[in-house]
Amino acid sequence: MKKILLLGALALFGVPAAAQTFDGLTAVDMDEIYARAKNYLIHLINIDTSQPEPNETAAVRYIYKELNKHHIDWDYLSPRKGSANLLARLPGTDPDAKPLLLISHIDTQAAAEGWTYPPFKATLEDGRIYGLGSTDAKNYTAMHLALFTYLKDKALTPQRDILFLVTSGEEAGSDTGLKWLAETLWDKINAGYALNEGGGVIKDEPRGTTVLFAEAGTKMYMDVKITASGEAAHSSVPVPDNAVYRLSQALARLPQFNPPARLTPATKEFFRRIAPLQDEDGQTTIRLLLSNDSHSQQMAADIMAQDPFFRTQLKDTINPVNISSGTDTGAAAAEASAIINVRLLPGTDPDSFFEELRTFLDGEDHLSLEILERPQLPFPATMDGSDDLFAALAQTAREMWPGAVTVPGMSPASGDGEFLRRMGVITYGLGPAMNSQGPAASPHAPDEYISEKDYQEQIAFFTAVVYRFALGQDILPQQTVASDVSPQLPAVQPPQTLEKAE
Repeated sequence: MKKILLLGALALFGVPAAAQTFDGLTAVDMDEIYARAKNYLIHLINIDTSQPEPNETAAVRYIYKELNKHHIDWDYLSPRKGSANLLARLPGTDPDAKPLLLISHIDTQAAAEGWTYPPFKATLEDGRIYGLGSTDAKNYTAMHLALFTYLKDKALTPQRDILFLVTSGEEAGSDTGLKWLAETLWDKINAGYALNEGGGVIKDEPRGTTVLFAEAGTKMYMDVKITASGEAAHSSVPVPDNAVYRLSQALARLPQFNPPARLTPATKEFFRRIAPLQDEDGQTTIRLLLSNDSHSQQMAADIMAQDPFFRTQLKDTINPVNISSGTDTGAAAAEASAIINVRLLPGTDPDSFFEELRTFLDGEDHLSLEILERPQLPFPATMDGSDDLFAALAQTAREMWPGAVTVPGMSPASGDGEFLRRMGVITYGLGPAMNSQGPAASPHAPDEYISEKDYQEQIAFFTAVVYRFALGQDILPQQTVASDVSPQLPAVQPPQTLEKAE
């Protein structure tokens, strides 16, 4: 998944205390489900499915052999040699109930430099499972497979069909995976709802507060190439118009490129829901952000955008990700270029944004810009949290973590959820705890890992959601819980200054 983690951004402002307990699941052997998932995850990590040439066939072969052991039928779907998708189904009793799709991708990014553990051999140490894909997204594949086989072994028939889909090439644009499946074989899937990667659980353990961030949409993905031209020369003869100098000067200006904040309907709902969790200063800032006064909105947005995650929610962003020039150390190349990754808020016109960026760099004749990858428009709308799958997520979160608030959020990243929403599938991304692990746990990072404690909790929550939504069973202890629907904030007059909100 082309993504970043939200590391405690919701705790930017103070969060009030709340009781939090977890008494465990009932009527389900969670130890058995976790043991299966852990075993599957270890085996999947040990299969190298990293880009640019992922051995997806080997991983899918392992998965269908496991399905065979439990007498579960499956379809092997491949657009070309080496690329593999797999689809299996547990039929439900209600033909009118739209199927629930459990989806994950089997490929990973290439192993980054700096691994101290072997990326393609699972290592268990200090309560952690290390290995490439342990959080993106082989942990999901293993979890889905574990629950799928468990339900089959227990002869449990869901009310609605449950689909298990493993996809190809997500890290490379999904051309061999969900994008291809949606264009050519969608009638085999035709799901109404989907649970995907993304999102996660954010905890303020000292205060006992939990927020379930359910990915309900994404920003739009675009790549822009900036090329600087200069004088080609022998490396022994320095020239002032070296292309690398010119490119570096242009890149150094980019931090000052600051598009105005914009509130989408999804962003408004996100901040409305988290507002009651904030202290007085935080609520003041959010009131100004949600007010009808454009000047106050921009002031509040600029304050909140100091937090990297809140910035992604409020603004279009750019980030240089790749720089290249000549490979001959004996000569200065005539060109140097950089790839700028752009993440656009839904509703932003990509061409207009590109022209704004070009205008910002205007006056430098030696620079040229081109779009390498642009969003496909119209872009699918973000889920608004008014559907019955979101209701199941919120109710399950409240029962598992009393007082938990569930927020439909927009991921700064992109992934297969975009293609599902294009097909009209109500899709949410779930994930493990987002702020209990160090940066090394991040997807695509060296020594990627998932803690066993977080993985157990991820599986427990996911299992309870599937039981509630697809089997009509509540397997969590009954507790008295309050609704997580946040009240509307009272109207306030914009103050003359924002000292209190700072």
